[in-house]
Amino acid sequence: MSLRRTRHALPEKLPSWGVAVLESHHAPDWTMEWRRHPFLKVVFALAGQGDMEVAGKRFPFLAGDLIIVPPERRNRIVDAPEEPSSLYVLCVTPTLLDFDRGVLRRLTAGRAERSGYLANRAEALFRRLLFQQSHGGAGAGIAMVASALELLALLLEPPQEPADDAGAARQEVRRYVGRLDTHFFEATTIDEAARRLGLSRRRFTQLFKEVTGQAWLAYVHERAIEHAARLLAETEASITSIAFECGFGDLSTFYRRFKSLRGVSPGEWRRQTKPLSPKEVGAR
Repeated sequence: MSLRRTRHALPEKLPSWGVAVLESHHAPDWTMEWRRHPFLKVVFALAGQGDMEVAGKRFPFLAGDLIIVPPERRNRIVDAPEEPSSLYVLCVTPTLLDFDRGVLRRLTAGRAERSGYLANRAEALFRRLLFQQSHGGAGAGIAMVASALELLALLLEPPQEPADDAGAARQEVRRYVGRLDTHFFEATTIDEAARRLGLSRRRFTQLFKEVTGQAWLAYVHERAIEHAARLLAETEASITSIAFECGFGDLSTFYRRFKSLRGVSPGEWRRQTKPLSPKEVGAR
């Protein structure tokens, strides 16, 4: 089935929850007039190439690029000759970001850094948003808001230092490892991790070992157990809830991995490391 291509820019109207995704596949003679809108736009280029013009500046884009258009900025898209583009456009009302006024200041106009990791993560999030939008239902609004904020958080991650072609894959793995340190609970499988970075399983495992000195699963479990050990020592959370928060689907695996890395059970670790209460100190 062929794509339905359009010759002109689509109307941009947001629902009551303030998030919408537009799908725009351009015909060869597609044109766009200048427009200005009160919401933030993030454009994901699926195919083709061209220029995003924002407030007098031109930002060339290729497939896989993400372009940010802040609210109230005059903008238009000009496709390259013979290269009509296919775009997905996320529109977000600024009031959703009132909890942190600095977000819009940091999301400046232009193309986000080129990165296979960023492109793969963004593509997955746009797919999720499209599903949430088309699936509908009572929870569609809050689900789309959550996904939109996740994408914006991804765009706000610090850019990586540029690398030559030989080091590009290694740099992508370093970036993945940096995110894994704080998102270990989202880790799925090594095959999924490799796919997100556009690498073969073999190449990914090789580079991951070079960057971290460990195998993927061992590294994920080590980060998870580090977090669990901190929660056991510093909070009153139950062992069951701690195991869940740290990404373990069952308690037996959590107990086994914890003891193998810490030498004692989670309960014994808590007894050894948790500070005594004033009442317990007085009883001594």
